Amino acid sequence: MDHVIKIRGIRRDFPLGQEIVKVLMGIDLDIERGEYVALMGPSGSGKSTLMNILGCLDTATAGTYELNGKDVSNMTDDELAEVRNTEIGFVFQTFNLLPRTTALENVALPMIYAGASKAQRKERAEEVLADVGLADRMDHKPNQLS
Repeated sequence: MDHVIKIRGIRRDFPLGQEIVKVLMGIDLDIERGEYVALMGPSGSGKSTLMNILGCLDTATAGTYELNGKDVSNMTDDELAEVRNTEIGFVFQTFNLLPRTTALENVALPMIYAGASKAQRKERAEEVLADVGLADRMDHKPNQLS
């Protein structure tokens, strides 16, 4: 089997004053390459917490997490940032765009951290914006996009 994501015994606890709130308790999940998965549940059930762990935006209190065969469970913040830059893409509910920069600049920005040249960043950003139907809106600021 070709696991893209394999988690075992994932637990996430949060301190709240003198209490410990247990949000995730022993989650196991395998996601195969090419598989589509929906995480569903009521508000407060831990979906966002699990997604933050899977997206390497947060770490588990306990358990193991392998992403594309790499154990990310005990990576440093810098290592997790590298994984986010090279392995993971997120579509957030809110845009999280820089308001004073254009769509093109917002899309090109993460490629700086990948070491891409200015020309490479511009070319790739133009390509992906065209792919999603925004070729004619590249120079628009986020508040001009809908």
